Order: sequence, then C-alpha cells, then structure tokens
Amino acid sequence: MRILKLAAQVVFYLAILALLVSSSVSAGISHDENQFIAPGQLLAYHGLFPYVDYPYTHMPYGAAPYAVSAWASDHDFLAGRLMSCLAWLASILLMVAIARALRAGTGTAGREPPSWLRLLWEFLLVYVFVNHPLMLFILSTALNHSLATLFSLLAAWFLVQGILEPSRSYRAAFQSGVFIAIAGLTRFNYASLGLVLFAAWLIYARGLRLAHPGKVLGRYLGGGLVASLPAMVLAVLAPQAFYYGNLVYIRLNTVYYQGLLRKSGMDLVTKFAEFVSFTAARPLDMLLYAVLLYTAGAALLQMWRQKSRLEPGRLGIAAIAVALWLTAFTPTPALLQYFAAPLPFIFLLLAAFEVNLGRFQRWGQAIGSLALLVAALTGIRLRNPMNDLMVLSDPSTWPPVQLHEFAVSLREHVVGGRILTLQPMIPMEAGYEVYPFTSNAPFSWRTSLLLTAQRRLEYGVTSPEELRAVLRQTPPDAILVGFEAPHAGFERQELGGLETPFSDYAREHGYEPVALTTPFWTRGFTLWVNRP
Repeated sequence: MRILKLAAQVVFYLAILALLVSSSVSAGISHDENQFIAPGQLLAYHGLFPYVDYPYTHMPYGAAPYAVSAWASDHDFLAGRLMSCLAWLASILLMVAIARALRAGTGTAGREPPSWLRLLWEFLLVYVFVNHPLMLFILSTALNHSLATLFSLLAAWFLVQGILEPSRSYRAAFQSGVFIAIAGLTRFNYASLGLVLFAAWLIYARGLRLAHPGKVLGRYLGGGLVASLPAMVLAVLAPQAFYYGNLVYIRLNTVYYQGLLRKSGMDLVTKFAEFVSFTAARPLDMLLYAVLLYTAGAALLQMWRQKSRLEPGRLGIAAIAVALWLTAFTPTPALLQYFAAPLPFIFLLLAAFEVNLGRFQRWGQAIGSLALLVAALTGIRLRNPMNDLMVLSDPSTWPPVQLHEFAVSLREHVVGGRILTLQPMIPMEAGYEVYPFTSNAPFSWRTSLLLTAQRRLEYGVTSPEELRAVLRQTPPDAILVGFEAPHAGFERQELGGLETPFSDYAREHGYEPVALTTPFWTRGFTLWVNRP
C-alpha cells in the first residue's frame, strides 16, 4: 500500500509539472519578464552585475538563477520559464511537506504515509492552487516571484523542523536565516519576512526555555548575514545605484502613474476596496482568508495555554502570509497579482487542517467539508488536461520558441554587432551585443525624465536626453522597436512613445526600416538597420 501511495503521488506531481510547463510555454510574452531574463543574460555572457554595471530596479539575487538558465541553454527565455516551473513545483512540494509536519506534530509521525483521503485532499488543494485566478499569470511567466516563494518556504520549512526536533534547532535557525535573507534579496517585499521569522524563533526559544535562547537568534541572524554578503558587496561598490534601484525608483514609479492620471489603486482606500471586491466575489478566497485568521488566532490561544510547542511554527507561517498580504498594498498602483504572494502560505495552512472527508458523524462536520469542496471547485476554471498535452506536443506553437526563432532570424538583416531595443533579451538570445541600460527597460527608461540630469548622472540612469551621447560612443548596428506599442509612453495617452527616441535617432542617421512579423507578436516589429 505504501508503494501504491508513493506511485500515486509521483504520477500526480508529474502531471502538475506538465500543467505548469504547458501554461508556461503557451503563455504570451510579457514585457515584465525582460527585467529578469536580460540581467541573467548579462551576467552569464558578459559578467555584468546589477547596480555596478547597469541600473537595476529590484533586489539583486534574481539575476543569478536566470544567469544559470541562460548559461544552460541557447533558448534563454524558454530555459528561464522552465526554471521558474521547477521552482514552483519545488514550492508546491514544500507546501505539502510543511503542512504534513504541522498536522503530525512530531518528527516520527510526520514520516508516516498519509491516508488515501488525506492524499485526495492534498491533490485537490494543489490543483486548485495552480488554477487560482491570481496565480495563473505568476505561474506562467519568468519573474522573481517563484524564486522568492521557494526561498521563503525553505526558511519556513527549517523553522518547523527546528521546532519539531530541538536537537537541530541551532542548525535549523541558521538555515532559516540563510533562506529568508535570500528571499528578501530576491524580491523586496519578502525582506519583511526576516522580522517575522525572527519573532517566531524568539517565541520558540523562550517557550522551550533553552539554556541559551540567544544562541538560536544568533544563529538565525548569522545565517541572514552570511546570505547577505554578496548583496552588501554590490551595495558598497555602487551605493547610489543600489539606493536608486530599491528606493528612489519606487517613488518615481508612483509619480509616473500619477502623471498618467491613473485613478485605480493609487491610494490605500481604493487598493483595499479593490481587494475586498475581488475577494467578496469568490467564496474560495473568503475561505482562504478565514483560514488564515482562524489559524493565527488559534495558534495564539494555544501558545497562551502552552498546549503545543509547534504553535510558533503555525503562527510564524500565518504571520508570513499576513506580512505578504500587507506588503501587497505598498506598491502604487497596487495590482491584484501582488496578492498572489500570500497564497502559497494560506494554502499550506489549509492543507494542514484535519479535514475528515469520510466521516460525517455530525452534521456540522459534513456541511463544513462540503462547503470546502464547493468553494474550492467553484473558485477556479477547470481545464481540460488533453488541451495541455496537445500544447506540449507541438513546440513550434510555443511563444518562447517563436521568440528564439525570431531572434535568430535577425541575422538575415544584421550579421552581428549591437542592437538597441527596450527588450534586449530578444537580441541577446541570438548572441548580439546590447546596451546594458536597457536591461530593465522600459521601467527605468520611462521614469528617467523625472530625475534631474545631476541625479541621473549619480544613479547611472540613461534618459532620452543622454541617448545620443551614449549612441555616439557606440553606434548601434540595428534598432528594434515595436514591443512597447500597446504600452503607455512618457506622457498620458502616448502609446508606444517610449520607443520614439529610438526611431527618431534611426531616421536622423539614415537607418533603413525593415518590417518583421512573428507569431508571438501580431503587431509586428520594425528593425532599423544601419547599412554602410
């Protein structure tokens, strides 16, 4: 029976991986992805580092994993998406493992195989999770969410393991500190989790009445310090660029959207109203947040009564979800996809519940279990798995493969050299040189004019005012435009305006336009070629 259960889990999670891969390879290209793929390419191919060699508007650790994926395959973009799929699969397995540990309460009991009903419940929750409306975009794109989630789940895993096995608490605290620091240095809002886990380890150390509770906290802080050393080096080498990328740019982005007269999600009241409206229309989400509140309250009560030493773990995970929920309100404007961050931890808490699906001795239990099932199944759009398998059978229809073929096709017009574009991940896919200042474009580029010339010089930011000086030193062999056509420009209702300085330069210097078409971008591109 144990082997049969293991086989069922292997088959199920392979199916989940196939579902993740199918969604990833069939999703359209988002201009958000360039700011993670391109820095990875710059690091892998040219040894260029964020802040030091170009402006970067995120925490630095997201570049390294995408550098590995770019180094591992010539299909850089496809490899980046597949790496993100593997990170999500690892995150899902960690969610299930942590939930089982919380449910069992002891290290030995946690290794016992779950019942068939428990397995079915886990399978249902995982399937609902990967089909949750807020998760669909995040799961299918190459962003830094997958990495930050994986590292924070690893930190939570070591917290739970340290609580379950006190003999390992010092080592587990160190490991927890390492991974939560990596998570925070991958995506900025996850840095708040460092304080959350510090409080969880403090509660655990005091509750266990260790002879030296400070040792646990010292190990935790030591792990965080060790993991932070590379970021500290980058900050020391380029302090102004580090300050710009993680603090100044956030303010500039808010000013930019205010200049576009955007009204939705620009203040706390409207942000909260949009979240409430989205949640109130979905029973599943109301259930998830009810579980979060219940778990936090029950854990506090149990700790007060000193009934379970595992409660700091439950409370810590609930606090992680709350912190990620609160930080989702901090960006301006707030987008609903930001509220995907707490979902892995809330689903984890729901999976840890003892739901007796097969024993309905009491009406309350029967109604509750039925409500859970109905809420879960009605909260998602059910997908036909055969359609996903059909997608996997024909790689020529995958946008990441089409992007690679498009990048290689540029050689028909430009043999080699340097290409100027706001999506440098495309030409770098085919081995072209690019301009590092475009690595996080269009984001730093579109807010650059909000800085004074002196500030741009201090932060290493290039704007349209410096563009000609940059291109005078290293003229481009070609200029690729068209990707920003549907997006706002420097001013209100100026769609595609971010690429206007590029096209103006091309016309002024006699570049010849070539219209290019590709299946992944029906609007088409224009390649301005410098023909001697």
